[in-house]
Amino acid sequence: MLFERMQKESLEARKARDAAKASVLTTALAQIKAIAIDDGHRAVKDDDVIKIVRQFLKAVEENLALAAQGKMDASRADQFKIERDVLLSYLPQQMDAEALKAAIVKSAAKNIGDVMKYLKTNHDGAYDGKLASQIAKEVLT
Repeated sequence: MLFERMQKESLEARKARDAAKASVLTTALAQIKAIAIDDGHRAVKDDDVIKIVRQFLKAVEENLALAAQGKMDASRADQFKIERDVLLSYLPQQMDAEALKAAIVKSAAKNIGDVMKYLKTNHDGAYDGKLASQIAKEVLT
C-alpha cells in the first residue's frame, strides 16, 4: 500500500515538476524495488518501504547536521528539509516520549534488551530507537 502510494505521488511530483520530491521518491522507489528483487522477485511489502525511508531519513538528518555546522551550502539544506518532510509522510505515526514511557512501563521488562524486544514486537516502526533506549534507561534505573 505504501509502495503504491509512493509510486502515485512520484508520478504526480514529476507531472507538477516538483524536482526535489520527484528525485527523492524516484530514488527511494528504485531502492525498494531492488530489495524485493534481491529477495527472490517477491512483491514489495510495507516493511521494505519503511526500511528504505528510514535509511534515507538517516542520511538526510546527517546532511542537515552538516548544514547546521556550516559545512554545506544553505540551498542544499533547504532541499534536504523538503526531502525529510516527504520521507516522514511515509512512516507510521511515531510514538512521543510519553507514549514510549507508558509502553515501557507496561512491558514490565527488567532490562533494555527486553524493552527493545517488546517494542519491536508490539510497536514496530512506530518509535525512534534512540529515544526508546534513553527512556528505557530512565525507567529501568
